[in-house]
Amino acid sequence: MPTDEWLARPLKEFIRTVAFSVAEGQEELDRRSMAVQREIDRDIEDGSLAYDLDASWLRFADVEADLEMTLSIEGREIRDPETNEIRGYKPVVSAVPLNHRTADEYDLDAEIASEVRLRIAPVPPESRSR
Repeated sequence: MPTDEWLARPLKEFIRTVAFSVAEGQEELDRRSMAVQREIDRDIEDGSLAYDLDASWLRFADVEADLEMTLSIEGREIRDPETNEIRGYKPVVSAVPLNHRTADEYDLDAEIASEVRLRIAPVPPESRSR
């Protein structure tokens, strides 16, 4: 996909991308901790480590993202499936990240930028009743 087509995306896609990046980072941290724990367990079993240790488990306490963007709202047509007539419009918020390149290329004014803040925090899993 050309960069120009990727630049202006629905806001939910930007937020989803940040959230998935955090989740993937957490998975990598977990995999690394599991691998270290397996090494520790092997070393204890073969006698090369005399201490019963646990690997460190790292967790993102929370992740905050401050995004400067220009936002626009457009109406996406809602059509009747049988007649194909327009029944209304669904508002869609699109965003373009504000940086030097986009500001110059699209002649955007930094004073009209919106700041979108999101916070992703871990929560304990719900207990399963058995």
